Amino acid sequence: MITRRMTLVVLTLIMMFSSLFSQVAISPTSAFLDSKQRFETILIMNNSKDPQEVKLAFKFAYPKANDAGDIELIYDDANEEALHSATSWLRGFPKNFVLGPGERQIVRVTAKPPRGIEPGMYWSRLVTTSSAVSAEVGAVNQTGISTQITMQFNQITSIFYKSGELTSGVLPFKLRPVIDDQVANIFVDYTKSGNAPFLGTMHAEVFDGAGKLVQEKKVFVSIYYDGLRRLTMDISDLAVGEYDVVLTVTSGRSDIPANEIVPSEPQTIRGSFTKI
Repeated sequence: MITRRMTLVVLTLIMMFSSLFSQVAISPTSAFLDSKQRFETILIMNNSKDPQEVKLAFKFAYPKANDAGDIELIYDDANEEALHSATSWLRGFPKNFVLGPGERQIVRVTAKPPRGIEPGMYWSRLVTTSSAVSAEVGAVNQTGISTQITMQFNQITSIFYKSGELTSGVLPFKLRPVIDDQVANIFVDYTKSGNAPFLGTMHAEVFDGAGKLVQEKKVFVSIYYDGLRRLTMDISDLAVGEYDVVLTVTSGRSDIPANEIVPSEPQTIRGSFTKI
């Protein structure tokens, strides 16, 4: 009998943070370097019951929302990469390794920027790809076909390099609530200022006709260029009527140390919607 091995290798999940489905956990999710601190350590942990093969790579990318408000990572912007990328300056060691079940590995990320770079924040993404170490294929079945499925998980760690004096800010100029059945999609159009990404929080508050706070939501945002964001709120419990929305944008977020944040003045914008 002629035996054949049919190998299926194709499930790649791109993730901004570690999730329940990931076999490998990474901490922290962002790292900041500068002329005084040119290296940082990243901890990679194997939470699975199987040995995991881990590979590291650096890629330039930034998040951007499309017209529907869905966030995408843009990898193919050569113009912005030439201006803001730190990818070619960064090294990670070790680059490839195997982690046994429950094992941990410290990865050292170092930066060596060229001399005379302009003030500003430069960045790259550390892409950590993990997959279970392939087991030896056993006996084939009666059809002579054996199947091996390899799942790869890609996780993203943001790496920033700070140079000189930094400024950042976001100015929201339009609030566009769009009601879809029992959901309020709050679209925020804004302009970005400064020479560093804005790492902050958007806080939306909904008030009824009597001025009572009836709904609120906070989301972390990483803003690199002019654009928009969408906050989705469940309004199924709200009565029919008119509502006011107050959205406040502040620098700072609880998952990033305060000393790494480029501060800016809070900005507020107002709007309204009708629930029918």
